[in-house]
Amino acid sequence: MMKKQWKVIELLQTVSDFLKEKDIENPRLNAELLLGKVLNLKRVELYLAFERPLSEEEVAQYRELVRRRARHEPLQYILEETEFMGLPFKIRPGVLIPRPETELLVEQILILKSDFTQPPVIIDVGTGSGCIAISLAHYWPQAQIFATDISTKSLEVCTQNMELNQLNGRVTTKFHDVLKAWPDELPKTFDILVSNPPYIAIDEIKTLPKEVKQYEPVEALSDQADGLLFYRRFFQMVKEDEIQPAYLFFELSGSQPEKIIEQAQQADIGEIEVFEDLNDIKRILKIRVKK
Repeated sequence: MMKKQWKVIELLQTVSDFLKEKDIENPRLNAELLLGKVLNLKRVELYLAFERPLSEEEVAQYRELVRRRARHEPLQYILEETEFMGLPFKIRPGVLIPRPETELLVEQILILKSDFTQPPVIIDVGTGSGCIAISLAHYWPQAQIFATDISTKSLEVCTQNMELNQLNGRVTTKFHDVLKAWPDELPKTFDILVSNPPYIAIDEIKTLPKEVKQYEPVEALSDQADGLLFYRRFFQMVKEDEIQPAYLFFELSGSQPEKIIEQAQQADIGEIEVFEDLNDIKRILKIRVKK
């Protein structure tokens, strides 16, 4: 008996129904992006190839990717790429997946461009894929940018993403644990410190979606404490003059922004502004540090 020869349109519908049964959000979009990866076609090209028959090898490759997605492995890890601030980024397991709400952090920093007459020095702490640092390097070409992380895998991916975006050498990477002393290789007086730190409290981890808690690196998600550890550290470093930035920019936890803002107020290190995301959640903390 001959094996069924699938056409693109038939396979997309079958896989969309299958992913829907597995509680995958946007099953049709997932089905299209995964098949596009196998066939090396963009979504619009896939629409023009609906009647195209698939080889057994293509169907087998597709089936394996679909199995992974059905187990709730993040789509970005399977596709090995994502987009942030309109730029392409390589992504792989062990590296935090960039979130759309983090774009607001970059946008708020870019608003300051007109305030600087000299090229600013910006340090991105906990850079992950490098999405913040590389986006700033792209949209603020004059800026001198450093990116630190405690994960060598993240720093490797950050370097790959610099190359991908033709920004080789524009971001200086440094292995560093911010909970330890500030390294001599980084400036102590600079213009902007930006961070999207691990802010999920340890008791919140169990409430996260399956594809986050089972697949993304827990050290990039949670401080394994109350979710405030890294913010307290940043505020302490400024208060004790371990570092002297002109501005601090942080992404805030969606579940406890008020506690972080309260910590900033108690530290009394500068003028505080808070910005909300599109869901009216307090998402970005900006501090203009006292001179």
